[in-house]
Amino acid sequence: MGKDAEKVFRELKDDVSAYAQLKFDLLKVNTYERIGRLIAVLSYGLLLSTLALITLIFIMLALGFLFSKWLDSTAAGIGIVAGFYLILVVIAIFNKNRIRLKVMNIVISALDTADHKKDVNTEQDDNNPE
Repeated sequence: MGKDAEKVFRELKDDVSAYAQLKFDLLKVNTYERIGRLIAVLSYGLLLSTLALITLIFIMLALGFLFSKWLDSTAAGIGIVAGFYLILVVIAIFNKNRIRLKVMNIVISALDTADHKKDVNTEQDDNNPE
């Protein structure tokens, strides 16, 4: 009887060890997935921001030259555009906490998307027993 109990406990120990290893592997895979998703979101955001910045620079250059032509003064035309940028910088400084919060929410939602989808699928599975 002692040998049977020893065998059962050894098998139980092996099963618990295998379960713990699988849970650890699942945690690693989920972490890799989240990091990959975050890098993808940040890369896309960086690419989109860069393209938008380049477009904005060319639009502002064209606008500066247009104002220069209308005012017959290159300095005045470029100065108006520079003043517009200065106003944007001041607005960004006054709204820095709101901007940080928005960026943080985007990052968190990128990390949380998979968990939410899993929760919704689990709820649907629980409500739809087969």
